[in-house]
Amino acid sequence: MPPASYSNYADNTYVLRKFDGAKIRIGSFNDLSRFDSGCRLLGPTKTAGDRPIPQFIHDSINDEFKFSGLYSDDQNAVNLAATLQSASFSSMTGMTGGNWTFSLQLSNPANGKSLSANSLYSFDSGFDAETACRNVSNALTPAVQRLINKAVSDANFGPMIGR
Repeated sequence: MPPASYSNYADNTYVLRKFDGAKIRIGSFNDLSRFDSGCRLLGPTKTAGDRPIPQFIHDSINDEFKFSGLYSDDQNAVNLAATLQSASFSSMTGMTGGNWTFSLQLSNPANGKSLSANSLYSFDSGFDAETACRNVSNALTPAVQRLINKAVSDANFGPMIGR
């Protein structure tokens, strides 16, 4: 299976640019998901750099902040905490459908504000294991893009980052 790599999602950049001038990053990332990467009997779903899915999501959120010009390592930056509550996929929804589901909580320990983002991303998986698992891997990036979009589009995102 091809390893998933992350790429910028224009809708995320569009939403995040509304917070121009903010300096933010995801610092701590807690994984409560107990994610199972196994796909049928073919093996694990992998990401570029062989990062675990929670690390892939952490890096992807910070990448979106970078693409939009908001990311900062400055000590005065808003340092958000993230908790991946759940992460899973199915390669056999119906007969040839699939989906990724995520639940993510973001919080700002400095001001006590938080939000929860839940995402379901459906895709065509395929009948045979090789095709289905390749499509699971291929669907990871757009699934994470949509998860991030749910978070940054939430009405609580601005107040959470002090905007």
